[in-house]
This record gives sequence, structure tokens and C-alpha cells, in this order.
Amino acid sequence: MKSFNISSICLGGNDVEEVFDVECDNMHCIATVTSNAARLMDSVGYLCQLVSNPNTGARLRVSMDMIWDKPVDDAVAELDPPVTLQFCYEHFCGIYHVNPADNFPASSLKNFLNHDNIDFFGFEMNYKVQYLRRAHDLVVKNWFDIPSEARLSNPERFGDKVDLSLQEMVSMDFSREYSKATDVFQSSCRRSSKLSTDQVIYAALDCYFAYKFAVRVSISSSFRLELVL
Repeated sequence: MKSFNISSICLGGNDVEEVFDVECDNMHCIATVTSNAARLMDSVGYLCQLVSNPNTGARLRVSMDMIWDKPVDDAVAELDPPVTLQFCYEHFCGIYHVNPADNFPASSLKNFLNHDNIDFFGFEMNYKVQYLRRAHDLVVKNWFDIPSEARLSNPERFGDKVDLSLQEMVSMDFSREYSKATDVFQSSCRRSSKLSTDQVIYAALDCYFAYKFAVRVSISSSFRLELVL
């Protein structure tokens, strides 16, 4: 199986954030990287505005991911903060670099994660939702685990597959190998104020692919809002 052709171009930035165009074959993801909680609040606040009118009945899909520098279950057990937080809508992804480790943006995320009309999709969501609740008292009100939703939406294809990983689903749907070096995220990145190019690429693509799967596996007819940022 062939691998994706992956590259990235920095479109510019400043001391607060940088913007990258991440290309994966013919797909593009615009990733904004920041470690500034105020910038994160601006980004998620904009998404909240897209569904600010409860009378429309519109809902928003957002993919969510967190990357630890150790296995997820250990991170949850020890309540260690992740290295990054990622949110993706359409082909726009926000990456928050949790640096230093105690700079977790809980106040910026509170209303966003608990929004009535925003649904969060991802892989291993139970671990991540538990972590947010136990470590930061943050409630993710509406969340869906993509492999579980895949089995519900297409039981003939996914019904006998348990705990599918992102890499496995990408391979199944795109007939391409999606892999990354095991040392892309390590504890040493805590010491850096910036993520490396490889870390930005895979943090963005993980969440970007999750969003594409969120759209595919959604089985509720209530998803009617597909806006372009």
C-alpha cells in the first residue's frame, strides 16, 4: 500500500501563533498553532457563534484530539496534561501547544465543550472525556467515538471491527498508509516553545482525518450546518 505524499508550508505567523498549509496528496488542511489561551478562546468562540441561534436547530460537528507523550490510559490515570489539543472544522484545524505543562486552557474551553449544539467526534474519546472531567472539571456535553459510530452507520463494513485506530480507518477509506514515527511526540517537546514541523503536520492531520470520518459516520439527520470558515 502506498503512503501519502505529505508536506507543509508555513504561511506566516508571529510571537502568538503560526499558520501552516498542510498538504496530504491533494487534500489541504490549514493549521493554526498557538500556545496562547486567548487566541484559542477566539477560535472556539467563533465556532460557538456559528450555532448561536438555538431556534435554527443547527448543529456543528467538530473533531477533537489530544496527544500525550505517553500512552493515553497512563496519562488519564496520572492526570498528566497532553502535549497538544486539536480541534478541526472543515479543513481548518487549531492546535494548542500545552506549554508549559500547567498552562492548560480550561477557562477557554468551558463553554465550548459544554455547548448544546456542538458535537465532538474523535478516537478513544472515552479516555479524553474522562481526562478533561477529572483533571480540569470540564464537561464534554455531546461526544461520539468514531469507531463506534462507524459500526452503527455501516454495520456491514465495520460491524465486526473493534477498536479501530485512526491509521486503520485511513488505510481502509483512502487505500493509503498513514504512519508516523513513534518518537514524533516525546516528553522533550515540553521544553520547546514551538512544535517541530513533523509535530505540526501530524497533529493537524490526525484531527483533519478525524473530521472527515465524523462527517461520514454521522447517522443523525439533525446535522444541517455545513459552513465554511
